Amino acid sequence: MIDLLIIGAGIVGCQLAYDLSHFKLSVCVLEKNVEIMNETSSANSALIHAGYDPEENTLKAKLNLIGAKRYPDLCKALNTDYQAVGSLLVAMHEDELSSLNELYERAIRRDVQVERLHRDEVIKREPNINPNVIEALFFPTTAIITPWQMGYALMNHAVLNGVELRRNEAFVSVVRVDDHYCVTTSKGTIQARYVINAAGLQAQSVAKIQNPLNDYPIQFRKGEYQVSDLEDENYLNHVIYPCPSNKGKGVLAVKTVEGNLMFGPTSTVIEDPYNHGTTKDGLDEIDIKIVQIIKPLPKSHLIRQFAGVRPSPVSKDFILKEDKGWFDCVGIDSPGLASAPGISEYVIENFVQKYFILKRKAMVEFIWPHRIHPQDEAKRAAMIEMNPRMGKIICVCETVSEQEIIDAIHLPVGARSVKGVKRLTRPGSGRCQGGFCETAVVKILARELKMLPSEVPYDNEAFLLPYGVEHE
Repeated sequence: MIDLLIIGAGIVGCQLAYDLSHFKLSVCVLEKNVEIMNETSSANSALIHAGYDPEENTLKAKLNLIGAKRYPDLCKALNTDYQAVGSLLVAMHEDELSSLNELYERAIRRDVQVERLHRDEVIKREPNINPNVIEALFFPTTAIITPWQMGYALMNHAVLNGVELRRNEAFVSVVRVDDHYCVTTSKGTIQARYVINAAGLQAQSVAKIQNPLNDYPIQFRKGEYQVSDLEDENYLNHVIYPCPSNKGKGVLAVKTVEGNLMFGPTSTVIEDPYNHGTTKDGLDEIDIKIVQIIKPLPKSHLIRQFAGVRPSPVSKDFILKEDKGWFDCVGIDSPGLASAPGISEYVIENFVQKYFILKRKAMVEFIWPHRIHPQDEAKRAAMIEMNPRMGKIICVCETVSEQEIIDAIHLPVGARSVKGVKRLTRPGSGRCQGGFCETAVVKILARELKMLPSEVPYDNEAFLLPYGVEHE
């Protein structure tokens, strides 16, 4: 029997696994997908929000601040990407200034660094801002990360330090047996003293299976995005937000860690949490709204569209509740990525520490292996001298070598699909979107994992029905 079972390996599950791996506990993580970080945690704006935005007296407000403060040290310890690029919250109309004033006062109360900028200073810092800008708030601590890189780094560290990860294994049902839970999965059963439900899009369903009275009101909101080519890397310097509305933060402009520009998200209520298709209406909405805050890019510069779905609580706050040794993390929408380290701390302090005396143990360090930057020709030449596979370029758009793909597959928690390789080393992320390199990636995965190319998954389709529904 294990001490703790975590259901779900999104950013919250990965952070919990990392934090709990520092203690003398037996921990298992159950993930229904082939890859971790495969749903909401992989399709978002990749932002570490400064912490001024959530409503007062909410868990979002509290845990966003805690999480944002933890990220710099976490990323440094794991050698993962973290760029404090700062953000501009821009007012384009006089009637938006009252909202700007309110958020300025809120940031001051929360001790979030903020600076008011008048029009000329905004244009000086962002030459491609919409020239109609009146005023902006500058938040220097807003940061960007690569979400899946962070999740994989956290989980690799956790597994190296004793956490068990079960991938491609879905939660099915649970019963309380004496002093523990017996969880039935798609591959067997797990006996656990205590359970943490961090199942993301399915957390509400999992909670209701555990206790039918746990009917947390949730809406699924789809956010669509557009992504530009790397040639526009210098078009923007900061994250740019419009003044928020009752739908959320609105359509924003972000420069990713890798240098692509990303525009979005929309916010459309949908029934099916796995409806990830982009729509003409959604992409048209981005086109209309993005030019309200920046000068438009030519449509030919856009290389990809995608959509992510987030579980939005009707209460507009995270739902973090215990029920007889079972802890639910439900409705983790924005700022869930920024709040994940804070959510983990909250769960450990308010749940885990009730049942265990936490004793620290000796740790094995995990340092994320950064890929070679495409322009670092000297470093690549030196690596080729030691290993010729570093010179065999599989993805020309992103300059990704065969050896880098092999290394990503053979991490303790490595890639097991084409999409996993794409996230960890970026083949398929450039202008051709995998048109030239994808077949080579499939062959490498098949060879390294000792399977047929036809058996290599692009993503996975196995468990996309809601929990509690029979799978054919």
